[in-house]
Amino acid sequence: MNLYETTFIVNPQAEESAIDEQVKAVGKTITDNGGKIVREERMGARRMAYPIEGLNQGYYSIFLYEAETSLLPVLERFMKLGDDYMRHLTIKFEGDPTKSYTDRTAIGFESDTRRGRDDEEGDDRRGGRGRGGRGGYGDRDRGDDSRHSRRRY
Repeated sequence: MNLYETTFIVNPQAEESAIDEQVKAVGKTITDNGGKIVREERMGARRMAYPIEGLNQGYYSIFLYEAETSLLPVLERFMKLGDDYMRHLTIKFEGDPTKSYTDRTAIGFESDTRRGRDDEEGDDRRGGRGRGGRGGYGDRDRGDDSRHSRRRY
């Protein structure tokens, strides 16, 4: 059995009891098809990055579960047929299942110092662009004959 994580967004315009029933239906689909739920986390209504079906908010829920791969097409079909499931994503989970989803390290974010970057030294991550320099914008339309001026043919 593999460890999977399914994140889905439910239409938030329904009543609280209807949203609760939709989240429970996902859990029931998982358990009825041989899966074992490790953790369920309801993140609640949140603002989405872009509107979906004319809505700016969605009710987010996450299930972490152990299951065979045969469960995935069943769960996929269940989500597609349900009108109130706006988006869903299932991935194979490779993190620590004991950590909470609200913990940044549990969902794959690393601090910049662990990636070899140190923001305290003033790294603006623009690669020299924006303040002149090679390929930047500060050297355009210079009237003098400096080595950075643009040639006009």
